[in-house]
Amino acid sequence: MGWGTLLSPRRGLQTAWGLAATARLFSPVVLLVLAYQRGGPGLLAATSAGLAVIGAAMSALVGHAGDRMHLGTLLRWVVGVAIGALCVAAAAAMAGWPVLVVLALGTIACGLLSTYRPLQAAILPWLVHTPRELAVANVASTGIESTAALVGPALAGAALLATTPDRALAIGAVCLALALVPLSRVQLPEAYLRHRGEARQRSFAAGLGVLARVVRGGGAPALVFAQTFARGVLTVLLVILVLGELRLGEDVVGWLWAALGVGGLIGAAVGTRVLHVSRLGRSMVGGVFAWGVGLAVLSVGGSPWVAGIGMLVIGVGNAVEDASLFTSVARLAPRGSAAQALGAVEIVACTGMAVGAAVAPVVIEVVPVRAALLTIGVVVAVLAICYLGAFGAVDRSAGEAQGTTELLSGVAIFEPLPVVVVEHLAGRLERCDYRAGDVVMREGDEGETVHIVASGTAEVAVGGAPRPGLGPGDSFGEIALLRKGRRTATVTAPGNLTTYCLGRDDFLTAIQGSSGSAEALADFRLATDASA
Repeated sequence: MGWGTLLSPRRGLQTAWGLAATARLFSPVVLLVLAYQRGGPGLLAATSAGLAVIGAAMSALVGHAGDRMHLGTLLRWVVGVAIGALCVAAAAAMAGWPVLVVLALGTIACGLLSTYRPLQAAILPWLVHTPRELAVANVASTGIESTAALVGPALAGAALLATTPDRALAIGAVCLALALVPLSRVQLPEAYLRHRGEARQRSFAAGLGVLARVVRGGGAPALVFAQTFARGVLTVLLVILVLGELRLGEDVVGWLWAALGVGGLIGAAVGTRVLHVSRLGRSMVGGVFAWGVGLAVLSVGGSPWVAGIGMLVIGVGNAVEDASLFTSVARLAPRGSAAQALGAVEIVACTGMAVGAAVAPVVIEVVPVRAALLTIGVVVAVLAICYLGAFGAVDRSAGEAQGTTELLSGVAIFEPLPVVVVEHLAGRLERCDYRAGDVVMREGDEGETVHIVASGTAEVAVGGAPRPGLGPGDSFGEIALLRKGRRTATVTAPGNLTTYCLGRDDFLTAIQGSSGSAEALADFRLATDASA
């Protein structure tokens, strides 16, 4: 297997994601410990909130740029600038610069890296061909993130045990720099370039509107906010719980976040079996519910082992929720608005984390740390249950639409197309029903549609001579559209026949850039007809 296969565009994107995510999850642990050492709970909470606020600001900025720039180029710029910021932060820390400068540079780097996942989720539909492939790719991305959630904090724990937070930042910078190598392999297909030329520029307000309409009652942003609010609270309270109440070492903070990573790996493994197009919504609800359960377990933990179990449960829920969310939004957002909707996810997530981190110090002034964790866990779990019906309705409608998408994906002409194009075409199909003896198309007529057989069989004749019949999954009518000529065969229904029809303009626009395979199929059909 050569390097070209090992680092195909999709593999390059996901390999770079692993390195970038490791750096993104390593650096905040170091930054938060540094903030607590130098400024106590106040600077810790401010840093945690700053990480989220900067993340939201960067998501809006990068999303705005995504309307105007090639997504692959934008992603490389994001990683490159984040590398620069983290390198300067590490150098500033070791040089003894003011801690606020170090924290500001570090939060800018982390904020930029928070945009990688939504950018990746917007790119992935252009690199896969079926909804199932997209779900699998997003589960794999979640598994990679979960591995990073294990490696990053564990590496941070080891680094903090071996050296000072000032020097530990340099490790994150090196890890991030390595991500540029596989990222250089990410090239998007011609279909994406054509789409960019046709697409209208959309604001992030429009992206938030799309996100709010994915599930009735604004279920998607509501659960995203609830889950990330809980995460924002957790980033502050976990440090206080470990260092203040349990009186353990700084490295334990890293180990507990690593336990979340282990849970994420388990969740990714569960996701490969559970996640299906018709179960994405309910899987997201289950993931958020697991967050609530994990916080409740964490609240009763009197030892690092019980706390670790709580973080493990949270990690499982986080992996299932993330994969469900990013797959659902990428599939359900209108064509051309996925990047903005996914960016809106990150804005809502960062806002939730910022609010959670800001509220945490106020909450523990009123109630103990453990009571705060329990209360927030119960609220999150109850909210998830409240939205179960709405997300179930999305699953049912997705299951109905999946049939036509899978039918198109299995047709040879459409196999090379990205899933985002196939799903767009599936929405343009018209159902056509025929009874025994009906003529579907007649030799010599003008051709305006291509047909895909959904059920039943069709008889084919050329010049009155019978040719091999057609069954479910077969297509016909494409020759006249490709050659701008007349129908080359007569197709009739010997019994009940159902096809899905696609118009000339939609068909020809979709196969531009992959017309070679369609032309080859047309040549094969003509040669078969001539030799029969």
